[in-house]
Amino acid sequence: MDMNYDILSYDELPDDEAAMLKADAEEAERGYTDEQLSEALKRTPGRPLAVGSTPASNVIRVRLDDERDAKLERYMRKHHMSRSNAVRTLLDKALAEI
Repeated sequence: MDMNYDILSYDELPDDEAAMLKADAEEAERGYTDEQLSEALKRTPGRPLAVGSTPASNVIRVRLDDERDAKLERYMRKHHMSRSNAVRTLLDKALAEI
């Protein structure tokens, strides 16, 4: 699999993402206490148990045609999201209109 990456500067990111990235970098530069590091080591890697206010236990499989898949891929890249997060976000937007 051939992967290409672009290196972006802060001014090429949306303002909210640039601010979040700067804040995270500043936090890392300050360093972490032993207690914070100990708590981080206790967490297990993997999928989140919750992606909202309740546990994420429902799985939906959807077949997409190439055009919809390409649109979803563009949305994911534009917003720097995973496929699952993009689908949840778009679903929330659509359901908010009901």
